[in-house]
Amino acid sequence: MAKVLGQSGRYTSEESIKRFGKTISSFLIGLLLMSALVGYSIAKNNFLFSIMFLLGGGIIFYFFYRKALKHERYRFNYRRGADGEFRVGNALGLFPDEYNVLNDLKTDFGNIDHVVVGPTGVYVLDAKNWRGIITADENGEILLNGKPTNKPEVKILTSRVMNIKEKVKTLCHLDPYIQGVLVFPSARVDARWGTTKAVHCVKDDRLYDYIVENKKPNKLSKKEIDSISQAFLALARMDTGFEDKK
Repeated sequence: MAKVLGQSGRYTSEESIKRFGKTISSFLIGLLLMSALVGYSIAKNNFLFSIMFLLGGGIIFYFFYRKALKHERYRFNYRRGADGEFRVGNALGLFPDEYNVLNDLKTDFGNIDHVVVGPTGVYVLDAKNWRGIITADENGEILLNGKPTNKPEVKILTSRVMNIKEKVKTLCHLDPYIQGVLVFPSARVDARWGTTKAVHCVKDDRLYDYIVENKKPNKLSKKEIDSISQAFLALARMDTGFEDKK
């Protein structure tokens, strides 16, 4: 079994909890304001005044109700994202002993879902728990069901890989090639390698074959694996919420 550090889906789970708190807060604030206006209008005992305040209270409540629904939609997306990261993390945990896996690494340039370091190389994985069909456009960006995604996922991951490569290089005095990978637990992947530039798109059930069974001619030595892993671990320890344990 691979050596696993960190908890899968920690960042997205935390964001889901925050969104839930915002949902409840928005709903309660709207309810309290509406109740206050209704109570005040009744106390005034003026029919026209009461109608105006009732309408105003209803508008305020509707506004905060819409905010609560917005937070809830975000919470659902974070929750689904966490589920995808759990699935990918479980698949990586089944890798052989010589592989090290770091889950949920926060950096200055964004959150990294998974890092794998082993004989076949170094991989930075971003889990996308989307549903549908993944293809590529003519510019090397991914499409979901034939349509552009909300963000340029290939460009974002490429930038993160380049930034983290420089930090790792400084920390371990090695210059490893780091492969960026978009992993899709719930989607069908029809984006072939090369169509998404330097980033690869892979299903979660293909990760073992893609990484462990990789027939790369130049393998990393145990010393190199340990050194690179320690560099990533040093970055992880900068995050106070990272769990440095199995």
